[in-house]
Amino acid sequence: MTALDNETRESARAATDAPTEGWYAALASSRLTHAPAAVRVLDQSLVLFRDQDGRPHAVRDRCIHRGARLRLGEVTEGALACRYHGWRFAGDGRCVHIPSLTAGEAIPEGSGVRAFPCLESEGYVWAWMGDQLPGLALEPIEAFDQFDWVQGALELKCTALLAIENNLDWCHPVFAHPKTHGMYFINQAMGFQEQTIEVRLSGRGICVFAPPTADADAPPDPTVSLTFALPDRVTVAFSLGSQGPARIVMHLVPTGAATCRQEWLASTGPADPARGPRIVWTDETNPIFEQDRQLLESIQEARTREGRGSEWSVEADVPTLLARRVYGLACAGRWEQERRDLVHRRLIRVRT
Repeated sequence: MTALDNETRESARAATDAPTEGWYAALASSRLTHAPAAVRVLDQSLVLFRDQDGRPHAVRDRCIHRGARLRLGEVTEGALACRYHGWRFAGDGRCVHIPSLTAGEAIPEGSGVRAFPCLESEGYVWAWMGDQLPGLALEPIEAFDQFDWVQGALELKCTALLAIENNLDWCHPVFAHPKTHGMYFINQAMGFQEQTIEVRLSGRGICVFAPPTADADAPPDPTVSLTFALPDRVTVAFSLGSQGPARIVMHLVPTGAATCRQEWLASTGPADPARGPRIVWTDETNPIFEQDRQLLESIQEARTREGRGSEWSVEADVPTLLARRVYGLACAGRWEQERRDLVHRRLIRVRT
């Protein structure tokens, strides 16, 4: 076993927060219809609604008047009306109507609610959670237009970071996913094999893939890749042999101190170029995600009680530890300044 270097050991420090400067997948587009929809992002309660033109908006789920949940109201003339006294709020948070005001009375200044920048793309309504105006463009979902998709969501009683780490863990599927995961079946047929995987930093996170490249300048051509992009996206890309390439895209949206929501897309085959990608929503439980959920929630219980003090790591854990480092830098607002100081490429020998 190769000893972990100081940089990797440092990356094992827990991130205590979630990055705020980023676009979060607040809700699947198909789930936002004519009625307001309540969501939780970064431990904040939001309510989403569509205006008269169908554009989505996100505001704080609390009326400025008496504090009623705006999710209980309705959309009236393109604005969100509180169910308690009928105060209406536009998509930018401004109060545009107070029914109880008499002729000549003006709406008080400062009587709006906080609004969050919002946009709709690639099957999701996205919300920007930072205090400042969006400083980053929405990162497109790679190859989104090439596939048809099935889409779903899963509530997890663990931190978003723990779920991100899990999906970058190269060696767990053989044990965590019996009779459901491709790596389990390969292991059953061929036994444990040694292989080299490559870990690279990217502009917004890291990528783990095999086979490795010849050098740091060579472009990857992986059969399997696991990519993490800030603030919360993990993409698993792999081949189904004669059926062609496949993708699973997961957004691990923090919802509380030790809870998150996994918004996911799984490719179902190539899209028809004439009509573009088709997205079908499902409420069915994905067996692989359910296996992960049981393990992650058990780990979270232990970490809540004991912290990470008893955790040991080996060389195969470099990708997850590096993800912690990246996430922690983003939480502290230091990712752009310090990512240049991190090791940009590393080869790791594992047995799976």
